[in-house]
Amino acid sequence: MIRISASLILVFCALFTVNSQAEMNYPEITIEPFPIMTWVPPALTAEQLGWYDDAGFNVMFIYPEEEAYQKMKKHWDGNWMVFKEWNTKGYNYKTMSDFHADDPKRIGFMLGDEPTTPEIEKYVEQYEYLRRRHPQDICIVNMFPSYVSETRLGSTFRQYVETYYEKLNPRYSSLDHYPCFRFNVDSPSFYHDLEIQRELSLKNNCKQFGFVQVYSSYKDRNVSGSDLAWQINSFLAYGCKGLWYFYFRHPVCGINELAQKEALSHKTEGLAINYNNGGMREEYYEPVFKFGSGVLDSNDQKGPRYDDAAAINKETLCWGKVLLELENIKVRHIRGFGESFVPVGTDEFAGNVGRFGAAEEYIAGVDARNNVLSMGYIVSYFEDKDNRPYVMIVNKRHGEYMSRDGGSLKTVVSFTDDVKNVYAVSNTTGREEQVSLNNSNACVEELGGGGAVLYRVETK
Repeated sequence: MIRISASLILVFCALFTVNSQAEMNYPEITIEPFPIMTWVPPALTAEQLGWYDDAGFNVMFIYPEEEAYQKMKKHWDGNWMVFKEWNTKGYNYKTMSDFHADDPKRIGFMLGDEPTTPEIEKYVEQYEYLRRRHPQDICIVNMFPSYVSETRLGSTFRQYVETYYEKLNPRYSSLDHYPCFRFNVDSPSFYHDLEIQRELSLKNNCKQFGFVQVYSSYKDRNVSGSDLAWQINSFLAYGCKGLWYFYFRHPVCGINELAQKEALSHKTEGLAINYNNGGMREEYYEPVFKFGSGVLDSNDQKGPRYDDAAAINKETLCWGKVLLELENIKVRHIRGFGESFVPVGTDEFAGNVGRFGAAEEYIAGVDARNNVLSMGYIVSYFEDKDNRPYVMIVNKRHGEYMSRDGGSLKTVVSFTDDVKNVYAVSNTTGREEQVSLNNSNACVEELGGGGAVLYRVETK
């Protein structure tokens, strides 16, 4: 009897030790302020770092090189991460590990991009090594989107994402699904991927970066102001705790400089197709690596989306403190005009009439005054640490050449009868402002293309 008790004690101690080590190796980490970063960083000059800061970006990537660090610190006081993409000097995770580890602004390591399912295994050692030495820093490996073939991934997409979380146990995850295709077509699986990432992030106590497309190529359109706002507010509605742009500096300038060679060129041409004002199909050749709509352009100057990025980033940062504290509970989609179904992989909003067996909480309905223009809405539910409910509503109207003003919709938001007070969190001040409800317990919002509103609600 004594032996059995001793054995049980040893087993208990072993389990407790394993759990303690897991907690030590994988602490919960929240990057503050709300992180906004970019894959191709600005040049390490006062001018470009000033533009970067003014546009609302607050996380910088640099190589583990002393010269780069000194240049950055001269002009930059934000958070930064060590990365090794495009390097020609053979940097590895051990090179990166202790590079200015005493700098409190260093928040982690960008280790790799788009591994296949079997290749995820090679990052396990890197994650364990870096977290053991720097438990408060994050490690990032960026995932493929679902439109990559299973043959290339080496598994189904869901198995791929599950393997990523199980093997790496990341504190932050990232997935680069570019949704804005040419001819005003959007990727049909964009929300499918966001939903899988959201679900598995919640399950694995992981935060998410939303990966923002702000470029064009032979298959991707010039991203408009409404496209940009739609992407970012969709990410926020899905509970993302940071944004990661591709790109800030133009790739032909930035990547060539980082790679110290001509990795990309304007000289390569590919077939492009467009439709003229008369609706006739036009075929012509243009540079494949044009990357036309960017934050900076190919002349290393402010590009056509600079002001749009600065505006939406400012709005995001005004919400940032609140968003970092909220836990996403569920996401619902409302169909747009003429749509038979909500996006694949998502749940449809039921309203307050009990469709699908259950009514929604807090929100009875969301309707565009001009329904013919509606491309649908997202209704997303959150709770703060005190279990107070929040709701975000996103106008999904966006498109090629459509500005945020051009996509604006007057939107009637109806609340359920048990809601007594509604407060909108301002995206210009970050403060709460009480919403005046009419006799139908509703209000009217003017939501720009891709725009959103964030409410805190109180019930009777």
